[in-house]
Amino acid sequence: MSTFEAIMGMALQGTAVELKTMAAGDRAVLGTLLSHPEVQPHIQLRHGSSTQLGVLDKLVNRMLHGYDPCALHAGIYLKGQPELIGSVSLQNWNRHEGKAVLGYMLNPVWWGRGYATEALGLLLAYGFRELELQKVEGRCRGDNLRSEQVMLKNGLTLERTLPMADGSGDVMKVFTMLHK
Repeated sequence: MSTFEAIMGMALQGTAVELKTMAAGDRAVLGTLLSHPEVQPHIQLRHGSSTQLGVLDKLVNRMLHGYDPCALHAGIYLKGQPELIGSVSLQNWNRHEGKAVLGYMLNPVWWGRGYATEALGLLLAYGFRELELQKVEGRCRGDNLRSEQVMLKNGLTLERTLPMADGSGDVMKVFTMLHK
């Protein structure tokens, strides 16, 4: 049983999308999404001594099977449809302090339709209401205006901007939202 399913026990329903546990059959779609050339620059992977392919495979396993006790992953599906179109997550989830970092990605085919905004809104509402989160943080690269808009539309505010550690000259924008 995944962490999402154990905690939720059901899907979260929105107007156009629903969040639910990803199934083993979503493995290929999730792997393709994580390696998509338009998505890849916006996700941060820690390689260590592993290859990128090995890191992606481990991430897919954690997302599908809930191996990470400090993360909650859910698939984004069009309401009533079986095909996975993205994912949302609470990462670095500290239950004691009520803090988490947001993660989300959407297949570029579905960009610009409000699906990521709605999915993130569902997760935030659930997190603050049911998981008793006190603070969430979201991050995006300085040039990722789509992701920035998703967070702003959900009520997060820009807290700070940090230089990227890779020496690229790019920045990381950090957005936050506190429990009301």
